[in-house]
Amino acid sequence: MQLERIEIVGFRGIQRLSLDFGEITTLLGENTWGKSSLLDALCIALPHNGQPYSFQIQDFHVNYALSQTQTQQIQIVTQWRAQHKTEHRSARYRRLKPIWISSHSDDQDDSKHVIFQISAIRNEHKVSTHYQFLDWTGTPLAIHDCEQLALELSRLHPVIRLRDARRLHQHSESITPDSNNKKEKIERRVNNTYRRLSAMPGHVNKAELKSTLNAMQHLIEHYFSFQSQPKNNIREARSNLFTGNTSSTESNKDNLIQLLKSNKNHQSKLLLMGLLNAYLQAKGAAEISQSARPILILEDPEGRLHPTNLLKSWELLQMIPMQKIVTTNSGILLSAVPFSSIRRLIRQSDRTLALSIPEHLLSQDELRRISFHIRFHRPNALFARCWLLVEGETEVWLFNELAKICGYHFPSEGIQLVEFAQSGLKSLIKVAKALNIDWHVVTDGDAAGKKYATAVRTQLGQDMEKHRLTELPDKDIENYLYHNGFEKFFRGMVNLPENQQVPTKKVINRVLKKYAKPDVALGIVEYCEEHGIDKIPLLIRRILKRVMTMANGNS
Repeated sequence: MQLERIEIVGFRGIQRLSLDFGEITTLLGENTWGKSSLLDALCIALPHNGQPYSFQIQDFHVNYALSQTQTQQIQIVTQWRAQHKTEHRSARYRRLKPIWISSHSDDQDDSKHVIFQISAIRNEHKVSTHYQFLDWTGTPLAIHDCEQLALELSRLHPVIRLRDARRLHQHSESITPDSNNKKEKIERRVNNTYRRLSAMPGHVNKAELKSTLNAMQHLIEHYFSFQSQPKNNIREARSNLFTGNTSSTESNKDNLIQLLKSNKNHQSKLLLMGLLNAYLQAKGAAEISQSARPILILEDPEGRLHPTNLLKSWELLQMIPMQKIVTTNSGILLSAVPFSSIRRLIRQSDRTLALSIPEHLLSQDELRRISFHIRFHRPNALFARCWLLVEGETEVWLFNELAKICGYHFPSEGIQLVEFAQSGLKSLIKVAKALNIDWHVVTDGDAAGKKYATAVRTQLGQDMEKHRLTELPDKDIENYLYHNGFEKFFRGMVNLPENQQVPTKKVINRVLKKYAKPDVALGIVEYCEEHGIDKIPLLIRRILKRVMTMANGNS
């Protein structure tokens, strides 16, 4: 069974949120936009320590824009789905028999579902907490022992929350091992060895390290012995680009054990020890059943990790057959996670949106281009508030530096310059719209530019053209600048006297033959710095101001 969806109303930093989960879910969002509240809600609904949560007054959402600032009700609804038709009949779920419900009548499959709701009602200073299981209409099922069934659900699918790497060595709960329990002895050994490696790496001899690594096999077999249900996907080639799946998960536990037994990959073994120790510290003294299928939350795993180690750690994490929820502010990690896993949180006045890229939004060719130019080459663009889409490298250098002269710092304002000539303009706009990233396109005035402008118009919807598109009145940016105050600059670069009559095209060709386009762009920037902001053409200043306004509107 897998967590499929969560809906939250009135809880802490979230007024209203609906979010779909996959096998891996990657959460992006600015500070105060609800990521921590979402993770807190999951931990409350599915506690790993078996202790039911009682809501407090401070858990109710506060909206200072309304006269009644604090909500009176909290709802956290989780929806689950069986991963295959007979899973609900397995011995693991026999106690959950009363809460299974069938799929919608219009669904083609006959898989079973569970809808669990934990809610709270506030009456002045008194707060009451309720546990319920629902049908598809939201009506509570007639069950008397809802709290016990809720605890059974959390026992089978506890949430294990790993904090960022800076705090992985800290104890979230003290572990008190039973001297007669082999597993707990090994847990203590792993913890002691890892702490000493972190503090005094030279004081851990090879024999102790080898013994600890060998002993870890027992923990892997206990905690990670289950396998994900294999999925038949006839579009495997595209799926690899979209989902990031590179291998079957059927033998992941065996892969981890093989890693421990191999004589190579020493660094990977140490990273695996750190990951396993973080897992043990996150679960604390709680006993996780071997039949449990935990949900693993990784909160900002990039902290204090070198990019190479971060990617190695992610490779190891993918071997662990658990449903995973990741929060990150790292473009390095974002380049490695499945494209389909990305959920971008956007906070609005009345709700928090969770936006993703639909699987069928892009064609296979569009997906390949976007995967290379955004996911691999420029993953930080997915954190941006606004994209300024330009044709080539010259515009990237030029607009970024001219913005600084105008007093704008694009990176800190959440503006990303993206050249679209290689990745395809329409696919970029589709992705920006799907993730609610504002965008503006600048095209040349030549035949290719007019085609790009036509592509933009097909994506406008209800938007005004001037809000999304600027067409240069000349064939390219160099010709536009030449005719708008930079003739003297271009002539000076190739030592042409002012009184010598030479066609514009020849002057620009001679400049571009002598200098690389980025050098010309930086020369234009220096020229503007010498002559002041008024030297920047008005049209370019308007473009820069427009994208700044867009970014500030999404902050």
